[in-house]
Amino acid sequence: MALQNYETVAQRIAKFWDDYPNGKILTELLENGGNYWIFKATIYGELTDSNPIATGHAHEVIGASAINKTSALEVCETSAVGRALALAGYHGSGIASLEEINRAKTRQAEPAETPAPKKIELPKTMAAVTQISVKRYHALITESKTITELMKAAETIANDTELQEFQKDLLRGIWAERRSAIQDGDAPL
Repeated sequence: MALQNYETVAQRIAKFWDDYPNGKILTELLENGGNYWIFKATIYGELTDSNPIATGHAHEVIGASAINKTSALEVCETSAVGRALALAGYHGSGIASLEEINRAKTRQAEPAETPAPKKIELPKTMAAVTQISVKRYHALITESKTITELMKAAETIANDTELQEFQKDLLRGIWAERRSAIQDGDAPL
């Protein structure tokens, strides 16, 4: 790839401000998935415009490259801005920015890491206790007849240090369904 054909995001931003001194560039964090970020950038020609010139999105995984070990959030936001500006016509020979091309080249040169999955095995007695807890809490939720009873059940579940997070997530879903049923008057008394 001829890197001279690609522009940096800073070059794109400078050209945009030259053309639209009263424009605006808005960024929005769409998702923080724990180990990744998703940003959206929106480009407007004037501060008062309600229709954007272009939008761009970016996704960065924390630790996927050397820079993403410490700055994945910033890289993601900058990439979204660069892509939005490219879609607005501010680019060299491609949509990708020079920074994105350099990161891609660096990733290709790095050896692929495939960490061994961590297998956590609970002792048989602990697994049985955990299953009993989930069943007990399921019954506690489904037998709740009022929002107050349901809130007490939620507090009890939240304070249980033996439950795994995925089990709490499962119980949250059951809890939300039960809350809707109680609020809609569909709950059996």
